[in-house]
Amino acid sequence: MRIIILILVLFVSLPAVSQRKVPNVIEKLTYRGYYNWGFIWINAGAVEMSVKPSEKYPNAEEVFAVGYSNPSWDWVFKLRDTLISHHDSVTYMPYEFSRKAHEGNYHKTFDYVWDYDSNRILSDVHKIGKYKRKDTIALQPDTYNMLSVAWKARELDFDKYKKGDMIPIRILLDDKIYDLYIRYLGLEKVKTDSGRRQCYVFSPLLVAGDVFKGGENMKVWVSNDEYRIPVMVEAKILVGSVKGILDEVNSKF
Repeated sequence: MRIIILILVLFVSLPAVSQRKVPNVIEKLTYRGYYNWGFIWINAGAVEMSVKPSEKYPNAEEVFAVGYSNPSWDWVFKLRDTLISHHDSVTYMPYEFSRKAHEGNYHKTFDYVWDYDSNRILSDVHKIGKYKRKDTIALQPDTYNMLSVAWKARELDFDKYKKGDMIPIRILLDDKIYDLYIRYLGLEKVKTDSGRRQCYVFSPLLVAGDVFKGGENMKVWVSNDEYRIPVMVEAKILVGSVKGILDEVNSKF
């Protein structure tokens, strides 16, 4: 389930006409998360995402994402993750970002503040019961966080790209800045609760770690309309694979 959250909040909001150009739309998206091991897909949990005006910064918005395992799945792996981004509503450059990860016996919080005057990111990492560490990270141009990069990506227009084109992105992930990319894979029709939808398909470059092998082992489907609603995402992991499917949407989808 942790992987479903990362998948959905990192890249699911690609591309074209941004939601801020549609007046008075406050969006909430809910996804069912599935884990596959062998031939069986297990309903493991859910992810909820929402966006609203920020109460902390002027001309900014707050994006909130929470992921949780189903109660019946908690005995296997209990998960409660929360991510919050405050960023400029036009440029999507971050002001601050927090991630509170509660995954099995792993409990860790990440809090970051973008200090544009000093060209640095202020980092405050706390592993519950272990340590607290404050640090600074040199700020590189156009460095987004896990949520703001997704909303920024909604400004892209895939119609300008050819199948196979790579679109560069720069993102802060757990105290490190990575130069990654998204590869455009073309158009594909996907079955949804409201019928078959024409979708843009793309594959983000993954960072190798304790879950992913790295590389282009993920596919994301987003609606080919002005709202660019993430419809489905699927990824291979070290053991099995995971999938997120749109379940409920509070938007003009």
